[in-house]
Amino acid sequence: MDRKRVIVTEYIDPAGLEILSRYFDLVYIPDSPKVKLEEAVQEAHGIGVRLAPVSAEMIASAPHLKVIAKHGVGYDNIDVSAATARRIPVVTTPKANAISVAEHILSLMLCLANHICVANADLKAGRFVRREDYMGVELKGKTLGVVGLGRIGSEVARKCKSGFGMGVVAYDPLLSAETFELTGYKKAETIGALLEEADFVVLCVPITPETTNMIGSRELSWMKPTSYLINTSRGGLIDEAALYSALAEGRIAGAAIDVFVKEPVTPENPLLSLDNFIATPHVAGATREAMRRMATDLAEEIVRVLTGERPLYAVNPEVFE
Repeated sequence: MDRKRVIVTEYIDPAGLEILSRYFDLVYIPDSPKVKLEEAVQEAHGIGVRLAPVSAEMIASAPHLKVIAKHGVGYDNIDVSAATARRIPVVTTPKANAISVAEHILSLMLCLANHICVANADLKAGRFVRREDYMGVELKGKTLGVVGLGRIGSEVARKCKSGFGMGVVAYDPLLSAETFELTGYKKAETIGALLEEADFVVLCVPITPETTNMIGSRELSWMKPTSYLINTSRGGLIDEAALYSALAEGRIAGAAIDVFVKEPVTPENPLLSLDNFIATPHVAGATREAMRRMATDLAEEIVRVLTGERPLYAVNPEVFE
């Protein structure tokens, strides 16, 4: 009997490829640049994808498709509705990169607080004059505001509270009052209340119609002029034009972003011209450890579905009802 075919669209750690090739006929497109995804998917039983779009049209062209696996957490590049209509589970790897993203957030917080990126650039360019120009602030005693207490938000909050001695205020309307009480963090009843209190605001939520542009001109006006904003979740949570104005006019102290509306971000983005802005190219979860976990988790989820088991992390579990 012919083995099922699985397509992997972009680079993943070899550990995941080894698992998939053990069970299936694996088509690894990065190794086969002449293979076009639109054609390969027609014979696929499973797809492993990172950022490549999986559209309704692509799903419709794949009569054998049984599972779509996302290498990561955000699945906005996959038409989940189209997959659900075909009763195809869409799975993610939610536990794989929480530690890496949380540590990246801490790195950005420290760089913002201590003006590390500006000091580094000035020293290398011969612009350094006075140490006083790079005077920073301590994290100890400051207030962290976490929007979204999922895996990443909870990890950031725990590290900041126990490691840096920060206070934590959190906003998560999806968390029950009982569960929230167990965290021990101060609950913000509105995002406005959090923004007014926090010294460092960290966004840890997915991109949805409700969260798109959740931080705009109005929300930025609620923040303290000494506060900082960090987003490693998804581009589109922040109105980039409004953020540029707030930073350029000194209405907040600084911001750091790993994700943009248009990626990869280009030098023409005005945010990149600001000294009080730090950018990284969507790499918060790209550590060796996280990439290996994401690859193996992705492969194991595909194996589960194609061998008749129920996956652990389906975003559309209704397909099994």
